[in-house]
Amino acid sequence: MQKGNLTREEAIAIVGLDSVEKAENENCEPTNRVGYNGACQGDELIEWSAGAVAKDQDGTEVVVKVYYYTTQDEIDAAGDDLSNVDWVISGYEVF
Repeated sequence: MQKGNLTREEAIAIVGLDSVEKAENENCEPTNRVGYNGACQGDELIEWSAGAVAKDQDGTEVVVKVYYYTTQDEIDAAGDDLSNVDWVISGYEVF
């Protein structure tokens, strides 16, 4: 099951645009969740995420996370430079 069930707009409503953009601009790292399927047509996906500390509307400190999913083929095709991957945000999470 993929994480990041919030849209960008929903995350912005919770923590604000600056915090969402901060998370989006962080380098993502693999989460070690690999090879699960779900609605991915049987493709094995690698989960990546980046996050930033933020405050929600009530002033409570939270973390906003951005999730990306790639295939191993995409990573292999990037060679030694992961900036060659087409990083598309799959979803957001605030906790």
